[in-house]
Amino acid sequence: MIQTSPDYYGLYTDYYEDLQPYLEEEGINTDEVFTDGMLDPYYRPDGKLEGMPLLENVFVLAYNKDMFDEFGVDYPTADWTWDDVLEAAEKFVSGEGADATYGMVNHWVDPNFAIICKGGTPYSDDLQTVEINSPEVAAGLDLFGEMVQSGAMPDDTAADSLPKEQLFVSGHAAMYPLGGFETKLIADEVGDNFDWDVVTMPKVEDSEINNIMYATGYAMLKTSQNKDAAWTFLKEVGYENEEMAQVTARVGIPGNKTVAEGYYQEITNGPIDNSKYLEGLSGARLNIWGGVFANAGDQWTQIWQAVTINGNSGQDAIDTYYPVLEQAFNEANQTE
Repeated sequence: MIQTSPDYYGLYTDYYEDLQPYLEEEGINTDEVFTDGMLDPYYRPDGKLEGMPLLENVFVLAYNKDMFDEFGVDYPTADWTWDDVLEAAEKFVSGEGADATYGMVNHWVDPNFAIICKGGTPYSDDLQTVEINSPEVAAGLDLFGEMVQSGAMPDDTAADSLPKEQLFVSGHAAMYPLGGFETKLIADEVGDNFDWDVVTMPKVEDSEINNIMYATGYAMLKTSQNKDAAWTFLKEVGYENEEMAQVTARVGIPGNKTVAEGYYQEITNGPIDNSKYLEGLSGARLNIWGGVFANAGDQWTQIWQAVTINGNSGQDAIDTYYPVLEQAFNEANQTE
């Protein structure tokens, strides 16, 4: 057995057993036993099933209600777009140094949201063509660039000395893209410091994708000496053991549909429950630069920093670094 993630995009496919025949032999209706959409990322284009889902995590937008009240800003709603986030965030800019306040923290997931927040995509659905060089991606970069340049969000350099968690829990940042894996941590640290709540991530016009997903599962190696025992474990992980799924639910949305839509959904941390994370699954895109595309992701970081630290426009940054990113992407796909 090996722990795996579908954002490796088939990188280890030569080593993984196809699990689809096992499901068919069991007569499993996957729509009934797996949390909606959670099995899909583990399928290869040829129909091979490379893993069983353990859990997934997506993001919600947390906000400090006391700060919104103090600065006279309306609370976020499920109808907000990223333009609404930017407009609101700039209203919280005040003070300097330790007294500075921001509209939103600088979270490590923000560069991924910059790609999709204005309708852009990192690459084609068949993973063969990089699509970073588009007006939509440039517009997303410009949105975050303006947020940094206006002081509504600290840049990467400032964020090194201003940890995102502390900015939010200390009441110095009004909004926080909150991953399901960190909800309890943030809730415990906020405590009774202020009133807060969450909404689903902002809408993206003309796109169904508005969230980023991180996933973890297990695969069976072809070299397994006891595949029956391995499959028993995979069934337990994926859908058969509700007690195990309840433990998994402490840190993410479990693959077991019954537990996800029951036990997990009712878990509360501070003033919020997990239902908003389940809502976020339908618009989530798998971690963009994971696994095989990690080197291309490093080039994307150069583009991000050219905008948020150096103050370049999104298109200028893309023009500078896109050729190297495209080369790294093609090398990962072995198309060059």
